[in-house]
Amino acid sequence: MATVLTFHDLLDFPLRLTPEQHFTSDHLRRLYATKIARSRATGRDGIRVAAFEQNLADNLATINRKVLNGTYNFTTFKERLLLKGAGKPPRQICIPTVRDRLTLRAVCQILHQNIPQSAGFSPHGVIDRVATQLRSSPPDRSFIRIDVKEFFPSIRHALLETELRTFGLDDLTLSLCMKAVRTKIGNEETPPDKGIAQGLSISGALACIYLLRFDDRQTNRFQSYFRYVDDILMIAPTDAAESTLESVRRALGRLGLKIHALGTSGKTEIHDVAQGVDYLGYHISREQISVRETSFRRMFNNILKVVTDYRYRRDLERTIFRLNLKISGCLADGKRRGWMMFFSRTENLQQLSHLDAFVQQQLQRVGFPNDHRPRIKRFIKSYHEICYNLNETAYVPKFDQYDLEEKTQVVAILLGRTLEEIQTFSAESIEAHFNRLIGQEVHELENDVGSPS
Repeated sequence: MATVLTFHDLLDFPLRLTPEQHFTSDHLRRLYATKIARSRATGRDGIRVAAFEQNLADNLATINRKVLNGTYNFTTFKERLLLKGAGKPPRQICIPTVRDRLTLRAVCQILHQNIPQSAGFSPHGVIDRVATQLRSSPPDRSFIRIDVKEFFPSIRHALLETELRTFGLDDLTLSLCMKAVRTKIGNEETPPDKGIAQGLSISGALACIYLLRFDDRQTNRFQSYFRYVDDILMIAPTDAAESTLESVRRALGRLGLKIHALGTSGKTEIHDVAQGVDYLGYHISREQISVRETSFRRMFNNILKVVTDYRYRRDLERTIFRLNLKISGCLADGKRRGWMMFFSRTENLQQLSHLDAFVQQQLQRVGFPNDHRPRIKRFIKSYHEICYNLNETAYVPKFDQYDLEEKTQVVAILLGRTLEEIQTFSAESIEAHFNRLIGQEVHELENDVGSPS
């Protein structure tokens, strides 16, 4: 029987646990159900989630025993290379085994519990702060945008360990963190001596902790300092912009981090605030917050893919479901997903109206039935529901709350099968199909947003 629990089951645990309590079999079981059970990735050992689950009790006991007696070691991470475009080196992503993913999830919870800032910053919160600061800034100001080169691979292990100790992290968790960052990747013959592997659940938290005290120092020195991962933005007096940039460059250098050269387009730049700035997928000016032009154009292509698919498959219900999902986004695994969810901080509603008009034009182009067009959602409506009524609205799908009947309907639509046929499946099979299919759709929604930097 598959382990099926909801995201909210973790709320049954006490608000604060000791590190040891995070590795009890009971806690690991629930963490597995909410964070690991839907995963399809396999590590170097080739063990899939289904096989791991067949011996779940023994696997949980092994994690508990080895973590508590200090003998837990991570299996060499499987390497996956993601292409970043012509002329750019690929990004290295690491895939742990199922057992290691579960252990790392527990470690991640401990980090967030004991160092809350390690959860990072909401991009929406950063955008709001930048816009507020910009609108109160005098005209003789410039944006300084700084991008760190190869941020994750450049993090020094000794300095990371010092930062973790500075924040009072316990020895058990500290040991697991350092073992994880020193685990070999792919076909490497020796463990890495610096860098944090990307793709681990703790990667973002550790990278955030590495710069927390740096952020505090810059915030105390400069009034307008913002950072999201490795993308730094500042607003400074124009006549002091270059010296401010140089000061931050030296401070980053002391942490083993380098920045792109001044004048590198989209990376390290200085320009007048009157021009506005592209940051985290948005264009921020004194007048309004808009979706950045490249992010805006990306959505036209996303719509075209779905509409063109209808032109050849003529699958009405599947097209309606997928197009509506592209437009409204969704809530899945306790998170907001999709283009409109990410760009809900826009103030440029004219862009959303253009998208709505484009959707209707493309439906007309492929001969989409007129009597079904009212079933297609709209960006403007989605924007208002997300911003002002998200908790109550049924306009945005909340897949975590779907019951078996609703999941059956979704599976039938996405598989192109009749509802009666899917209803003959077992509940376990329907759950598995639903998780896989929605997982694929959500992955596409994340790709729709693109890189926010």
